[in-house]
Amino acid sequence: MTKRWLLLLPAVVLGRAARVRLSVAPRRRQWAERGTSGDFLLVALGDSLTQGIGSSRMATSWLGRYVTHLEAADPRKVRIDNRAVYGAKIADLLAHQLPLPSRVDRVTVCIGANDAGRTDPGTFRRQLRLVCGQLPAGSLVGDVPEFQWGPRVDAAAELSQIVRDVVAEFSHLSLAPVQKHTAGIRILTDLAGDFFHPADRGYRRIAEAFIAADEPITATTGGSAGAASPTPAARHRRSAARSR
Repeated sequence: MTKRWLLLLPAVVLGRAARVRLSVAPRRRQWAERGTSGDFLLVALGDSLTQGIGSSRMATSWLGRYVTHLEAADPRKVRIDNRAVYGAKIADLLAHQLPLPSRVDRVTVCIGANDAGRTDPGTFRRQLRLVCGQLPAGSLVGDVPEFQWGPRVDAAAELSQIVRDVVAEFSHLSLAPVQKHTAGIRILTDLAGDFFHPADRGYRRIAEAFIAADEPITATTGGSAGAASPTPAARHRRSAARSR
């Protein structure tokens, strides 16, 4: 029996990983449905982590949990413009997920997992600065989750430090300490079947990082998640209009 199980183990692992991959298209459609109505506009930028790939349902992804937090603090329904794309890197975010709408209530950024060990750190730093320069006040930027195994562990940690350094350069942004909250994550219980994406328990950790970053913002607005903030591009257009 043990020998037979060992022979079947590779097929089981591949099957679990395939189920995770097959969830990408349905999850994208589910997020699109959440983008059709609501008075509080949340724009989410990033990769498959922001899509919640590996979670059992949208509500248990980190973004789903964060939206639950927002709706508990603000009576308005949240409309979610989830622009995250499976496999996206920082260059993809710059090219395809920006610019932002002229008015937005909250922006979240969670990027870098696919860049670790694949994007030159200097390039990542420069491109992240370009992203941060386009974000409105109150936006939340997460660093990279702690990698638990594989050849990219050190590279992920290096990019996390870069994210922290760059966000510190922009006083109007807040850091979501994702690496800190995912430290010591358990491979068998907190990761999905592909042993890369988080499962529900892993996503709870990431949600806690964004909620921790958000709480000072909601506290300063009397429990409300805040009024819509114009993006830098919109502020520039208004300034130009006043000068004419």
